[in-house]
Amino acid sequence: MVTRLQLELAFAALVFATGATGLAGALELDWGWASDGPQAGFFPFRVSLILMGAALLVALQAWRGRAALRRVVVVEGEGGGRVLRFGLPILGLVAVAQWLGLYVAMALYLLGSIRLGGRRSWGVALGVALGVPLATFVVFERWFQVPLLKGPLEILLGLG
Repeated sequence: MVTRLQLELAFAALVFATGATGLAGALELDWGWASDGPQAGFFPFRVSLILMGAALLVALQAWRGRAALRRVVVVEGEGGGRVLRFGLPILGLVAVAQWLGLYVAMALYLLGSIRLGGRRSWGVALGVALGVPLATFVVFERWFQVPLLKGPLEILLGLG
C-alpha cells in the first residue's frame, strides 16, 4: 500500500535530487554574468535552485498535511503490480542504454513490451522493435543532427 504522503515526499526527494545534480553540474561551469552576457552555467544554476526550492515547498506542504495524506491510498495490491510491470522495464531501458546505447536498449524494450506485455506476434514485435529505433535514428541523427547515446553495436556498424 502506498499513500499519498509517501508519493508526495518521494516526488519531492526526486525533484530535489535532480536539482542538486543540475546544481553540481552548473558549479563546474562559470555561472555568473560576464560583460558579454550570461555564462554557460548561469541558467542551469538558477533552474536548479528553483527545482530544489520547489521540492522543499512540496515536501513542507505534504508534511503539514500528513494526517490527511496518510489516509489517501494511491496504490495497493494489483495496481502496484501493474505500475511495476510498466515502470521496471523503463528503468531497465535506462540502465541498458548506458552500456549498449539508446537504440539497442529501445529495440530490446519495445520487443519485450510488445511481445511479452502486449502478447503480439513475433513479426509485429520485431517490426516495431526494429522500425522505431531506425526511425528515431534517422530523425535525430540525420535530420536534426542531434547525436544520441550510442553503444558498441552502433560504433561497430560505423554509426557512432
